[in-house]
Amino acid sequence: MDDSMKLYWELVFKRQTNNELLRELNNPIRHYEKEMIDGAILDIGCGQSPFLLDFLSTDREIIAIDNEQIQLDFLKKRVESEKLATLKNWSYLNLNFPKDDLPDLTYSLIIFSNLLHFFTLKECVEIGKIIANKSTKGTLIYVGVHSVKFYANNPSKSNNNDYFKHYFTIRDLDKVFAGHMFERIYYADVDKSDSRSERDLAEEWLDKDIEADGITDPSQRDSMKKNYLKNKRQSDVIAVYRKK
Repeated sequence: MDDSMKLYWELVFKRQTNNELLRELNNPIRHYEKEMIDGAILDIGCGQSPFLLDFLSTDREIIAIDNEQIQLDFLKKRVESEKLATLKNWSYLNLNFPKDDLPDLTYSLIIFSNLLHFFTLKECVEIGKIIANKSTKGTLIYVGVHSVKFYANNPSKSNNNDYFKHYFTIRDLDKVFAGHMFERIYYADVDKSDSRSERDLAEEWLDKDIEADGITDPSQRDSMKKNYLKNKRQSDVIAVYRKK
């Protein structure tokens, strides 16, 4: 994580309460909660996971995995601030997935939220094979990725895939979680403008990031902010798969 993104996630921790994160969360797993098999809940690349916060009071084993310790620390503080949290069943593991092995457990749910677009499609297909081996019949897989309609996607640019390695269609996800191993039970194509709170957060982050870069000219600062924020829409593919 570079200094710019570290600054962003520090602002998220300071500005957004647990309740605010949960109010903005669209969690389709809740539709299938009564069908979840016995087993742990695993969030890979968890960040300050609102999905795990949505399961604060569960008795299931909760495993949060991230390769950034600062995000694990932020998440742990969020969990510990909640009176209803069942703290003893939570684990926070600093692992570099998929290089590092996942815990050898039975999983009821595996979460990939805003992670797979940091890998190429070929790498994601290999990740799908890892998850097939780590899951069991009935395991649910939640996936949220940036779609081909995401505002930053511009295939005409030579550096289009330098940061986000792939922008997805549902067909791409169906290649990752192949039909002979997984059944897709939920799909949504989300396209939305930022909310006011999201925009305020982005503007504060840009102000601090630009200041950290030593740029003081007001007109240049305003131009940089407007260029970043114009036409900024969140476009994602959301899917839930069940292991056959």
